Amino acid sequence: MLGNLGRYITKRLPENNQYERIWILAKTDFKLKYYDTFLGMIWAIASPLFRILIYYFVFTFIFTNKIPNYGLHIFSGLLVWMFFQEATKKGLTILKSKRYLIENIKFNKLDLFVSSLLSSLMALIVNLIVYFIVTMFFKIPITWNLLFIPLIILNICILVFAVNLILSTINIFFRDMSQIWDMILLAMFWINPIFYAKSVIFEYFPILMYINPLAGIIVNIREGLMYGNPPDWNLLLYDYAYALVLLSLGLLIFYRYFHKAAEKL
Repeated sequence: MLGNLGRYITKRLPENNQYERIWILAKTDFKLKYYDTFLGMIWAIASPLFRILIYYFVFTFIFTNKIPNYGLHIFSGLLVWMFFQEATKKGLTILKSKRYLIENIKFNKLDLFVSSLLSSLMALIVNLIVYFIVTMFFKIPITWNLLFIPLIILNICILVFAVNLILSTINIFFRDMSQIWDMILLAMFWINPIFYAKSVIFEYFPILMYINPLAGIIVNIREGLMYGNPPDWNLLLYDYAYALVLLSLGLLIFYRYFHKAAEKL
C-alpha cells in the first residue's frame, strides 16, 4: 500500500523535485529496516500485531489490572513512545550517517531530517492501522473525535523534528551524546503514562505533564483512540507551544553550529 502511494506521489512530482528526494529518502530508510529478511515488509504489520497480542495476553490473564482493555491501553501509549524513540535515535546520528549527502551543496540539509521523520512516521501509520484492526474485536468506541488524531501526530512530529536538530548537532561535538540519550530515553519510558492511567501522573506528579510534553501527547492520543474523547485542549496547546519553542531553539542551534559541525564529520 505504501509502495503504491509512493509511486502515485512521485509520478506527479517533477524530476529532481525537492519533495521527491525527501520521499525517496524516507521510503528507502523505511524499507531498509526490513531489507534482507525472509518476510520483508510483512514484518511491518506482523511486529506490531504480535506486540498487541502479547500485551493483551500478559496484562489480561497474568498481570490483571482494573483498567479496561489494559493491553490496548499499553499499546496506545507505546505507539507514541516507539515512534519518539526510533525517530530521535535515528535523528541523533543522521548527520554522520548521511554525510555523503551533506557534501552535495545543492542538497537542503533540513531535508535529511524531514525524510528521516517521514520514515519513522510510516512505521507509526502502519502501527495505527494494525491497532484499529485489532480494536474491531473489542468494544472500542469509534467517534468523530478520531479526526483530532492527526493534529496530535503533527504535534509529536514537530517535537521530534526539534529534538533531532538539537541532538544531531550536539552529537558531532560531544561523542557521548548517544549513550546519554539512551539513559534519558530509559528514564522517559518510565515517567510517561504508558503502563498507568493519566490520573496517576495528574494526582501525584502533575509537573511531569509540563516538563515532559510527551506525557500530554500520550494522554491525548489515548483519549481519542481508546475512549473516543476529544483531546485536552489546554494540554494540547501547551504541548504545541512547547514543541514550537523547542523547534525555534533547534533551528537556531543547527544554523549557528552546522558549518562547524560539518567540518568535524
